[in-house]
Amino acid sequence: MRVLRVLLRPWRLAWFAVLYLVELVEANAVVAWEVLTPTHSIRPGIVRVPTGARTDLEVAILANLISFTPGTLVIEVDEDPRALYVHALHLRTPEDVRRRVARLERRLRWVAA
Repeated sequence: MRVLRVLLRPWRLAWFAVLYLVELVEANAVVAWEVLTPTHSIRPGIVRVPTGARTDLEVAILANLISFTPGTLVIEVDEDPRALYVHALHLRTPEDVRRRVARLERRLRWVAA
């Protein structure tokens, strides 16, 4: 049923793609800067991120979008309660990672709403 909604509102999917593309470019620039500069400010860490995803498909899409973004990787998924363990290459604060994932999840839900 949700797939049908997404197909009926392609402009939402297009807008999501634009926003995600902006995040991808930003993340690529940060990782490229780390590669090109001699001093490194890498602060890796793993953060548990609770998610409100209701289905396995939603979790899979969210996890893949996070992992496609340079500098982040989902390393584990908890089922009960649903949470993702995200490895971040540039960990400012755990809350920053949670906020970015929550924003991505909100955008995904908006596409399917």
